[in-house]
Amino acid sequence: MSDLYVARGAGKRQIAKSVWFNLDNGSGTTIDDVLLYSSQAIKIVAARIVYVDATAGTVAAGNAKIGTTVGGAEIVAATAYTNSATVGSVTAMTLVTNLVPANTMVSVRHTGVASTAAGQAYVEIEYEVLSA
Repeated sequence: MSDLYVARGAGKRQIAKSVWFNLDNGSGTTIDDVLLYSSQAIKIVAARIVYVDATAGTVAAGNAKIGTTVGGAEIVAATAYTNSATVGSVTAMTLVTNLVPANTMVSVRHTGVASTAAGQAYVEIEYEVLSA
């Protein structure tokens, strides 16, 4: 886990982000990372992929998804990486659900592409802690 934010206090908008993923780590190869574990219920208001390297080649065959189980897609279904993304660009992820109960893990699964492509990115969520 690169950044782990434990939710404390209601109403304040917070960010949790994954480790940096090397997009061309191997076709179909997966890496899982815990975004956060919150002791209180949270509401996710946005999810996105942020590119920290320019992408080259076809990276759209790779994807990221967010769930409450390892490899799950309960929060965000698989979202393809963007070909020709520039540093600092973002791919918005569509929320399937946005409410996460207390004492629940939120994790991201990265699925890579063949080593002929290039780029790195991380996944982040923006969330609010719900009142107890």
